[in-house]
Amino acid sequence: MTTAVTPSSRTGWLRAVGLGASAPVAPRTLQALVDVVLDLFSGLFTSSVLILLAVLTAVTLPIIPLSVALFALLLLGSWIAGHVERFRIAATTGVVLASPHRRHEGPVHRRGWRWLRSAATWKELGYHLVHLPKAIIFATIVLGTWAVGLALVTMPLYLASVPAERARLFYWRIDPGFEALLASALGVVVLLTAPWVTRGLSRLSLGMAEGLLAGGETEALRQRVATVEASRAEVVDAAEAERRRIERDLHDGAQQRLVALAMSLGMAKEKMDSDPVAARALVDEAHREAKNALVELRDLARGLHPPVLTDRGLHAAVAGLASRAPIPVEVDLRVDRRAPPSVEGIAYFVISESLTNVARHSGARRARTLVADEGSRLVVEVSDDGIGGASIERGTGLRGLADRVRAVDGTFRVTSPTGGPTTIRAELPLPSPGAAVAPPAPLPPPLPPAPSDATPLDLTKPFPDDPTDVHPSPGAP
Repeated sequence: MTTAVTPSSRTGWLRAVGLGASAPVAPRTLQALVDVVLDLFSGLFTSSVLILLAVLTAVTLPIIPLSVALFALLLLGSWIAGHVERFRIAATTGVVLASPHRRHEGPVHRRGWRWLRSAATWKELGYHLVHLPKAIIFATIVLGTWAVGLALVTMPLYLASVPAERARLFYWRIDPGFEALLASALGVVVLLTAPWVTRGLSRLSLGMAEGLLAGGETEALRQRVATVEASRAEVVDAAEAERRRIERDLHDGAQQRLVALAMSLGMAKEKMDSDPVAARALVDEAHREAKNALVELRDLARGLHPPVLTDRGLHAAVAGLASRAPIPVEVDLRVDRRAPPSVEGIAYFVISESLTNVARHSGARRARTLVADEGSRLVVEVSDDGIGGASIERGTGLRGLADRVRAVDGTFRVTSPTGGPTTIRAELPLPSPGAAVAPPAPLPPPLPPAPSDATPLDLTKPFPDDPTDVHPSPGAP
């Protein structure tokens, strides 16, 4: 039985032979060789220092303050060396390793404790402690393989010139002539093998770095789940706090005014026949209470979701906030499309709460608001030239904003040193420009506008059945 050799199989064999023959001079081989050599120098300059600090920390354990100081310096050096090593790997291999360290919120001591408890901190330190021995072993194997291959290939050229006129490779004594040619052939095999040894060890070194210096998939999923759970709890707490605020505002504001309105109208109804002047005064007072109740209800509705934001978008809503601010506010809007309603609402409340804090607490003379669409995110930034000192930990308003932003996978940052200036920055995720955005939900019809002045009621007319209808009829004089 004969097997036919097809042109495609012959081409495959030729391609494999060509790849094997060109492997020693291929760009990937050169890149891997540079990576292994630079990995050795990186270990000598970074890991050696950290290993020395680790030894000194262990030796000085009887002197606790000195040992603690050296240990803190060891962790700080490990963190710096981790950034340097990730940069080197990206420069030599083209593989970008994301930092495994999460950004923690809160006071400095709490952030430091969370960083100390993080597994990424200890994996990074472990990498640096084994980096130098690993780099030495890998570099010795790689450089040794290339050196032996080159020495064997060129052996027929120089073997007759050495004083002993012979060479020894382990237990094999090589003499000039046939054995030298055989050694040269062996050198060709070694040189053809050296690229794959170099690439393999370089890839192994990169895998070690990916496992210890970068956030792995499992760690990323674990952090994602923890973030989602925290965001869910924060959203539930924020919703409950918002419900209590609405109840309090309705009970202490509009409800009390409506009660006073009903009482004034009841008293006016009783005095209508006996004392029309007093009844007229009570109706006027009820009218004022009705207007104040409308104003409070309108403010409460605007706090839930401003109609102008749904109807006209962020441009008009932010311009309205700036016009109502007690200090000059520069508005810089770089938005050409409508964001999802949830993102627009959060951006609006970030600006509204920030400008409110500027007016109440900062003592600033001017402020600036920036809203920019950067493709995958909407950047909202409010800055002022006030006294500074704002903090998420000390302000429930800023904490509520941070919870809102994190609920949609955004980031919220407050930069407010003592003496100012203060910058509040939120970054909210946006869909891709080609993705469809759901239209905003329609709002209920707005409340009727409160009249600026009241026409006195004609008390000779029958009193309306509805006690809230305090407006005169069109035919009233």
